[in-house]
Amino acid sequence: MFLESEYPELPTCCQQRDHLIGDLENTRKSLQDTQQKFFSLVEYHPLGIIQWNIDFEVLDWNPAAERIFGYSKQEVLKLHIAEILLPSISKEDANQLMTALLKQNGGNYCTNENFTKDGKIIICEWHHTLIFDFQENVTGVLSIVEDITNRKNTYITAYHKAETNLKKSLKELADIKFALDQSSIVAVTTNKGMIEYVNDKFCQISQYQPEELIGKTHRIINSGYHSQEFFQEMWLTISQGKVWKGEVKNLAKDGTYYWVDTTIVPVLDEQDKPQQYVAIRNDITARKQTEITLKKSLKEVADIKFALDQSSIVAVTNNKGMIEYVNDKFCQISQYQPEELIGKTHRIINSGYHSQEFFQEMWLTISQGKVWKGEVKNLAKDGTYYWVDTTIVPLFDEQGKPQQYVAIRNDITARKQAEAELNQKAKELEQALQELQHTQLQLIQTEKMSSLGQLVAGVAHEINNPVNFIFGNLKHAYQYTQNIIKILKLYQYHYPKPDVEIQAETENCDLEFLIDDLPKLYSSMTVGATRISDIVTSLRTFSRLDESDLKVADIHEGLDSTLMILEHRLASKIDRPNILVIKEYSNLPLVKCYAGQLNQVFMNILLNAIDALEENCQQLTPTICIRTVMPNPKQVKISIIDNGVGMSDEVRQKIFDPFFTSKPVGKGTGMGLSISYQIITNRHQGSLECISSPGKGAEFIITIPIHLELES
Repeated sequence: MFLESEYPELPTCCQQRDHLIGDLENTRKSLQDTQQKFFSLVEYHPLGIIQWNIDFEVLDWNPAAERIFGYSKQEVLKLHIAEILLPSISKEDANQLMTALLKQNGGNYCTNENFTKDGKIIICEWHHTLIFDFQENVTGVLSIVEDITNRKNTYITAYHKAETNLKKSLKELADIKFALDQSSIVAVTTNKGMIEYVNDKFCQISQYQPEELIGKTHRIINSGYHSQEFFQEMWLTISQGKVWKGEVKNLAKDGTYYWVDTTIVPVLDEQDKPQQYVAIRNDITARKQTEITLKKSLKEVADIKFALDQSSIVAVTNNKGMIEYVNDKFCQISQYQPEELIGKTHRIINSGYHSQEFFQEMWLTISQGKVWKGEVKNLAKDGTYYWVDTTIVPLFDEQGKPQQYVAIRNDITARKQAEAELNQKAKELEQALQELQHTQLQLIQTEKMSSLGQLVAGVAHEINNPVNFIFGNLKHAYQYTQNIIKILKLYQYHYPKPDVEIQAETENCDLEFLIDDLPKLYSSMTVGATRISDIVTSLRTFSRLDESDLKVADIHEGLDSTLMILEHRLASKIDRPNILVIKEYSNLPLVKCYAGQLNQVFMNILLNAIDALEENCQQLTPTICIRTVMPNPKQVKISIIDNGVGMSDEVRQKIFDPFFTSKPVGKGTGMGLSISYQIITNRHQGSLECISSPGKGAEFIITIPIHLELES
């Protein structure tokens, strides 16, 4: 035992010892705790952790390393790195690599291709750290490894894809540049505006060579057209890294001007500051000239529209007829407000005056792209009518189809009213003139027929007396001659041998012939006298032309008397045979009429038929057929039909007009059928019509009442 008095520092040493023992225990516990944490960290770390000795043999191998390389910890302990991870490298080479690693201070990072247990090559990312002892001697290496094969493959794929895309982009850029050079005017300048590049089209349009432009600014082609503010605004825009677009008028080397549609794109550096400007231009000189022309045309159109609006009634519709625009004059004359008209059709002012065919023809014209002109009667809002002289002009779309219609109208109401009044007066005058002409013709014809009737009656009377005398004495003469012949025959019977003188005279005068021929001569004279008597009777019948009173007459008698007078025209001629007359008479009652005037109608129509037959010389049997019927108990109908040349529809419609004739000059006055028409329609309250066609002959149909009442 030591006495404290002998060793006064002993208590202090003991205390220090106790403290040291406590510290050691704490350190041991702390170290155990740290070791446990390190063990857990190594055991459960997602990355592979491998510990090597200085001979590069495995000392430790965590589960993550097992998963990466496929080896268990027991399989790799004490194995050299070259035996498990680098089988293609010898131990010596592996040792050299590791020796080089040991010479480095601090950690080391590398990426290697390694082999797994099943021989698969994987790409690993390694982090190597040297392990030192307390004397700072290297005792081994701690490696952390990660399998980055998938990530590496993804990166390689992405790299190849990016490389492919880059090549494609470069190709596209080259193509775009080529296309730009072919189609556009391209220039590249510095951020100070000095020209660094121009393409061929720039030189072509500006007429400068590249060497004349490179190093210059665009002032070389400044036309002086634009203001200083124009270029200041442009530079302000592009210097801020923004794209500028505009139209610029430039000056070529030969002094001519040209317009370009310009886009200036800034090319930015790493600080997003413009380092270059790419100007892409397109020649729009032709378009600008067209615009100038168009503006001039629009000005002219505006002036024309103003003039039209001041002078005319204007409306614009779509191709369906819906109103899209009306001017003030349209509203003024129609008395509608614009809002009452826009979106409507022109039916809103339809007066109902024009037929459906009128508007169909109008629409057919304008829908075919043609201009339509006409006069239209419209209805205003207040119910009054107005007339407009209308011109409708189609406006076409790109396919040449009408897309709008412009209707330009002028008010012609006053003119139409004046025309209506003039037409009315003209009609009245024309009617009065026609009535006057008809009256004059009738008076002349009546006077002529009256004189002719008196002459015919006088001639008939003068002829009738001697004819009656002859006709009356012929009977007695016949009786006397028969008595004389009877006595002569008795003499011949009782005195068969007459004297020589009587015999000679008998032979000289051919008594036998005289006795035989004398009755025939008498018969011939009787026939002639009868013929003369019939002609006289016909003349007396026809001479009723001067009678002005209504009388009951036999229609057939009048027809027969007319045929008797025209018998010489019906007889055969050198150039044609006899005209055959066929009578198809029905049993008609006596008709109350102006007989003489009816005979005149028969005469005119029969003469017309004879003339038509004489024109048709090739007809084998020229024929006139006269047919009479009673279509009803109150009327008689007389049809006179020929098989002559006939007539066209145009001629047929005019044959009853005064002074119209289709006959050669000198052969007709054009009054016969006109007077006949007046006699039948006016005097007899009947009808006269003609049915004919070329080469088919003609038929004149007379229809008159049986009992004609006196005119009021």
